[in-house]
Amino acid sequence: MRLKKIIKLFVPPIIPKLLRRKRRIHIPHLVESPLPQIQHHSNKMILIGNGPSLTKTVELYKDEITKNDRIAANFFASSDFYEQLQPNIYLFADPAFFDVPDNQKQSIATLFESLIKKTTWPLDLIVPYAAKNAQLLSSLKENSNIHIIYYLTNEQDTGNMSKYEAWDKNYVCPPYQNVMNVAIYLSLYWGYPETYLVGVDMSSLEDIRIDQETNELFSIDRHFYNNKDIYSDKNLFDDKRGRIRSDWKLHEYIYAFGRMFEYFYDLKQYADYKGLKVFNASEYSWINVFERKKLK
Repeated sequence: MRLKKIIKLFVPPIIPKLLRRKRRIHIPHLVESPLPQIQHHSNKMILIGNGPSLTKTVELYKDEITKNDRIAANFFASSDFYEQLQPNIYLFADPAFFDVPDNQKQSIATLFESLIKKTTWPLDLIVPYAAKNAQLLSSLKENSNIHIIYYLTNEQDTGNMSKYEAWDKNYVCPPYQNVMNVAIYLSLYWGYPETYLVGVDMSSLEDIRIDQETNELFSIDRHFYNNKDIYSDKNLFDDKRGRIRSDWKLHEYIYAFGRMFEYFYDLKQYADYKGLKVFNASEYSWINVFERKKLK
């Protein structure tokens, strides 16, 4: 008699089933997300990028932008558009804004001063939970209009939960390379029926340069604002060439862009999973995964 048949004679059928079920069920200990849902003031979320095409978009569609919920990011508050568009949400994702490199200290200090002085309306500032104890964040307490909200970026075991379920609860954040990866995720997490990208050019690969004498990597690094005014650190910005990126290797720079575009595709799938729409309304953009649609 085969071993399998012998086992069946002495072991009740329910026991193997229970053992199999026990192996399938995995209940991990999860860190709860501090990221709340927010009040929607519109059915559209406008994600304001810092690309050079934003100037034309604001010229054409300023009223449409300002009547909807809107997220700005990075150095936007150092520009004149900050007070014109008054975003009700502001996002930081890059750790450099909290663990500040020496060559950006002045520029980032100036940015936080702008946030404190210019923000005369209610503003939700969204930052990674890992930056909770950053000294620069504590300085924002001077302005009672600014409300800081945290989101999880840590990796944790979510057991048998699908990645979209985990993203829906912010037990983990989708992988990101650029702040706009996170901005799209937040809009989908908050359930906005329509998300519009404006000024999200993502075309910096057009502007990579190699100094033919020194081999130094740099980029023109165009934004809608005057880079020379924003990057006040002289060892970061070169008037003749653009923004210095000598700390990067060329292949690292290109890989980073590849990851960024890959993650936009991931977010398109997440939007489809939730039955939500993301449109690219930028006047010029390299992002071709989202349907193109004008704001108005």
